Amino acid sequence: MNRFFVDAETDGLYGGFLSTAALVTDESGTQTDRFYGAVRVKEEDIRSQWVLENVYPYLNNADRFFDSEADLLAAFWEFWLKYRDSSVCIAYVQYPVEANLFRKCVEVNMSERALLAPFPIYDLSTLLIAKGYDFNADLQQLTGLELVSHDAMNDVLLTAKAWQMLK
Repeated sequence: MNRFFVDAETDGLYGGFLSTAALVTDESGTQTDRFYGAVRVKEEDIRSQWVLENVYPYLNNADRFFDSEADLLAAFWEFWLKYRDSSVCIAYVQYPVEANLFRKCVEVNMSERALLAPFPIYDLSTLLIAKGYDFNADLQQLTGLELVSHDAMNDVLLTAKAWQMLK
């Protein structure tokens, strides 16, 4: 089974989606595909001061840019569908953001998508706890990767590396 690692950044924990990243790896951890998209958003449109300081500076790192959250979610859903039958889905602290990412994608067309979201979404934080780590532990220190947090692709890379180390 492939691993489908996902991370998203929102304007506050329950706000609109600003960026989404996914990394697909084989069982050995070798990357086979990726998705990294962000909504074109102006600084003055960000409502959360924390997001303005910690997420907004990295949105321009995305590979693809979208005019709206709906366009970002549509592209992400299409990417997910390519791998859903051959992958397990993994996120770091998957609730509320990543769980809501899939919920919003499903709600676009509930009758067709209700059974297409990942079930379950495996959670790296649970694995960390099971292995005796603090789930709030710095993934950079654990993995040895020096990546800026709250850049969705960096967070996916950190999650994938930690998962591979701890499995």
